[in-house]
Amino acid sequence: MMASQSNSSVDLDIYLRGPDGASLADTAALTLFTAAGQLYKQGVTKKGHLRWDEVARAKYEIQVLAPGFERAVQPVDPSGAGALRVDVQLRPQTGGERAYPPPASDAEVNYVFGLYASRSGDWEQAKSYWARTLELLPDHVSAMVSMSEALLHENKALEAMEYLVRAEKIDPAYWRTQAVLAEIALRAGSTAEAVLHAERAMELGHEEAASAAPLLARALAARADEVLRTYLKDHPEDVAARKQLEDLHAPSEVRTSSEQPKADSREKSSAAASAKPAPRPGDTLWLPPDVDENVPPVEPGAACNLEEVLERAGKRIQEFVENVDRFTATEFLQHETLARSGNVTATQKRKYDYVVSITEVRPGVLDLQEYESSGSTPADAPGGMTTRGLPALVLIFHPYYSGTFAMKCEGLATWNGTRTWQVYFRQREDQPNKIRAYRIGLENYPVALKGRAWIVADSYQILGVQTDLIAGVPDIRLTAEHTAIQYGPVHFASRGVDMWLPQTAEVYSERKGKRIHRRLSFTNYLLFAVDEKQQIATPNSNP
Repeated sequence: MMASQSNSSVDLDIYLRGPDGASLADTAALTLFTAAGQLYKQGVTKKGHLRWDEVARAKYEIQVLAPGFERAVQPVDPSGAGALRVDVQLRPQTGGERAYPPPASDAEVNYVFGLYASRSGDWEQAKSYWARTLELLPDHVSAMVSMSEALLHENKALEAMEYLVRAEKIDPAYWRTQAVLAEIALRAGSTAEAVLHAERAMELGHEEAASAAPLLARALAARADEVLRTYLKDHPEDVAARKQLEDLHAPSEVRTSSEQPKADSREKSSAAASAKPAPRPGDTLWLPPDVDENVPPVEPGAACNLEEVLERAGKRIQEFVENVDRFTATEFLQHETLARSGNVTATQKRKYDYVVSITEVRPGVLDLQEYESSGSTPADAPGGMTTRGLPALVLIFHPYYSGTFAMKCEGLATWNGTRTWQVYFRQREDQPNKIRAYRIGLENYPVALKGRAWIVADSYQILGVQTDLIAGVPDIRLTAEHTAIQYGPVHFASRGVDMWLPQTAEVYSERKGKRIHRRLSFTNYLLFAVDEKQQIATPNSNP
């Protein structure tokens, strides 16, 4: 005689709760495994709940993947009749997940798997899940928009736009489509369009689109900056408009420790790293924002271990020094002389053969030498100055020198489409300045720097560095200097090594009342005594 349904099956009610005990609002993917490890059921939650009816009575294991939380596994041993309630408590995610479940046969489950992978920083894995989602359900708008976000992280705006156009046609009222369109427009410099899309996102999404508010604020600020700068080019005498622009870039009130981004700073000399910024010269509209004035946003809740970041980044810099005796490159320079208003009054262009050598002259001391020439003749210097020391800035993170800087990890950020650890640094007053100096005649004048670096989250390579002066140097009448460098991987096949070297750089400076802006780019890298030219590759987050 067959057993009745009440004896052979059970209804499972699964409830997910966050660390605070509240029901999990975001969607999670649940997988039910038999005691033998076979997949039995899959589904996604709604407002923290999923019900499976008439589950065969047996021992199971529930696996929970919720974006932003650690993977959870809950054993289930039904006994008795009727429904069984299962409560699963989730813990915040503290590290990147690298073991993912195979793609599911359910489109929604794959979509949530992709969200989980993206929150873990694995965009390639996320894209594979979302691609599977779209195979199973080609009109899955959320997956299209998520794919566009992943592509935007890779700076593939045109490919991202293809998904967004499809998504907007299928569901014109989906707010996330408008939010990503706003981000693309903002990156492209189309500030008016960015404002329209950001406002539309908030209008469509209401409370759900609250995360678009900072995006709208950025778009409005960028639009205001653009409008004022355009106006001042034709009306430089308008003092009120100039004051508006200055106020737009004025530093906000210094944050207290309770207002810092939610990240495990473990700061070195935190008092120094959080010191009040030194004032810049009064007229700063020609300069990019100071690193203390413009703090890029970081992801809330992403824990950052400063000691680990510095240790692993330091190893990368040590590898760089060990692999390089000397390298050459072709340097392209555009030198602009600026008026007091910031307008360009003269432009000069140069092309140089650029040579760098790095040697350890004695334990704990590195010597970096740079040479420039124009064919068989020495390089001339537009404006009477040369720009050197760009490769040396990454040595800030070499173990020999990192202790001379106060540092703090501000959190996990996206910089130029890549997930990075955002680290602020500042020359310590109680340590010698070994990184930057101006050489005038036979005299060296050390320059104390503060700045910010973006370190690739999974490979710990230095992707970008920006620096400003902590204070001017009156002895040489240096009142301002802002440097921004982007690094990228260069593969040297003949030696079998990869090195991250400068791709582009911009330098703004004011000395003796003269203002200049320089743009530099580097190509055709060669290791010393290697014949094959090596091209700069597209930045990749892999080691």
